[in-house]
Amino acid sequence: MIQNTMKSVNIMNFVRQCEPRSESVDKILFETTKKQLALVNELQVPNTFLLQYDALCDDRFVKLFKEEAGPLTETGLWYEIVEPLTSACGMKYESERGWKWDWHIKPGFSMAYTPDERDRLIDEAMRKFKEIFGEYPGTVGSWLIDTRTASRLADRYGVKCLCICRDQTNTDAYSLVGGYFNGAYYPSRNNIFTPAQTAENSLGIPVLRLLGPDPIRNYDGKKFLTEKEASGSLMCTLEPVWYAGSDSVYESALLEDFFGCETLNFAYAQIGQENSFGDSDIISPLRRQIEAIMQRGDVAFEKMTETAEKFGERFGRATPPSVTAGLKNPGGEDVQSVYYQCKNYVADIFRDGGRVFIRALYLFDENVPEHYIEDTCDSFYALYENLPVVDTVVWSEGIRENIGLTLDSSGGELLYENLSDVSVKISWKDKAVIFTPECIETSGISEMTYDPMNTQAEIETGGHRINYKYKGACYSLLTNGSVTFDNNIITIKGTGIRLTFERK
Repeated sequence: MIQNTMKSVNIMNFVRQCEPRSESVDKILFETTKKQLALVNELQVPNTFLLQYDALCDDRFVKLFKEEAGPLTETGLWYEIVEPLTSACGMKYESERGWKWDWHIKPGFSMAYTPDERDRLIDEAMRKFKEIFGEYPGTVGSWLIDTRTASRLADRYGVKCLCICRDQTNTDAYSLVGGYFNGAYYPSRNNIFTPAQTAENSLGIPVLRLLGPDPIRNYDGKKFLTEKEASGSLMCTLEPVWYAGSDSVYESALLEDFFGCETLNFAYAQIGQENSFGDSDIISPLRRQIEAIMQRGDVAFEKMTETAEKFGERFGRATPPSVTAGLKNPGGEDVQSVYYQCKNYVADIFRDGGRVFIRALYLFDENVPEHYIEDTCDSFYALYENLPVVDTVVWSEGIRENIGLTLDSSGGELLYENLSDVSVKISWKDKAVIFTPECIETSGISEMTYDPMNTQAEIETGGHRINYKYKGACYSLLTNGSVTFDNNIITIKGTGIRLTFERK
C-alpha cells in the first residue's frame, strides 16, 4: 500500500461582476461573494478566490478583498473575456446578445481571438490585477485557457498554477474530452489539455482540474444516472448548486471516492462555486462539505498556489500516475469505475452489473497541438481533446450494453490494489488488469472486443496492432495477441494480453 499520499483540497470560488442572465444580479453577485468570504473566514481554512476583470474594475469587490480577506485567502485571476477587458484593449466585444459577459466561446474565451489579441488581453488583465494588489496573481483559472495564453502566463508573469474545467461534452459552449481526469498534471507547450511526456516540452507549472467530477457519472453520465439523479441535474460534481454536491449522501460518496478509497500519489478535489448562482443556497452545502473534509483529518486545505508548490516539491516536474475510483455507488446501481492516469494515457475501467469493460482510453501526445494554436475559434463552440483509442461518448450510439472495450461479460465486483507508486491492479473473480505508465497488462483474459460506433478516426488492423489516424495524428495500439476487424467489431485474442502505445 502506498504511504504518504498527498491529499489536497482547494476551496476556490470565482467572482464575476456582471451577469446578464438575472435581473437582480448586481446585488446577488456581491452579496454571494461576501457570504463565501465570511464562511471561509469563520471556518479558518486556506482558500482561493479568483476575480474576473470586471470585478477588478468594481470598487466594492476590491474593497471587500482588501479589507476582509485575511492571510488564509489567496486572490487570483478568473480569466473569461468580458466587455470591459476588450474595451480597455480597444477591441470590440462581439456578443450576439449584446451582453458584457457571454458564456459562448466567441466572445467569452481567449481562443476566440487572434494570437496578437490574446497577448494584449492577458497583458491588460495582469496589469490591472497588479495595479490593485501590488503583484501578479499566483493562480489563473478559467473553464478554458488557450495554450498560447498559458505559456505567456508561465513565462512572462511567473504564474504558479493554472486551473481548467473538468471533462465534459456539449455542456455550455465547449467540450473537453479525454483529459487527465482529476488532480494535476504538467501540460505540453503545444496543448494545455495534454500532459507533457518530456521536461523540454513541459510548460513547467501544473494544471488543476476543477469541480470534483464523479468517476462513475461524469463521463457518459446519461447512461448511468438513476431516475432521481437525472431529475436533479446532469452536473455530477461537487458543485454545491447541483444535486450531487448538495445531497449529503451523494456528496459523502464523492468525498470517499476522492480521499477515502485506496489511491495513488495524489488525491485531489476542488470545491466551491461561482457567485453567479447566488440566488440558490450554495453556502449551506459548501459549509457541510468543508466541515466533512475537516473531520477526515488526513486532507490538507490549501490555497491553489500552495497545492502547486507542494506538487512540484513532491513530484518534481513530471506528472505522476494517480487514480480516482468510484467503488461504492450512492445511487444504488451495480456499477463501479476506476480511472488510472499518467503522463502517457488515461484509462477508465468500468463495471456495469456483470460486464467489465474499458469505457475510455485516450493517448497523450505532447507533440499534437491544440486546435487553436494559430487559428481563432470563430464559433460559439470549442473542442479540446486527446487521441481516442476507446471512446463511449463521441463514438457511441448510446447503446449501454455494447459500449467500450469488453473484457468480461460475466464479471464480479472490482477490487483495487496498489502494486507500487506507479502501478495498480484491478481484479475480479479470476481476472485482472494491471495499469502501469508503459502499458496495460491483463491476466485471465483471452479475448477483448470493441465496436467503435460512429468513429471519427480511420482505423486499420494488421497482425498485432490497431492503427489510428485522427485529425492528422497517427498512432497505434499494440498487442501481443492477434487483432481482427470484422463487421465493425475489433477483436483481440491471446494469452496474457498486453496493450502498449506507439506515437508517430
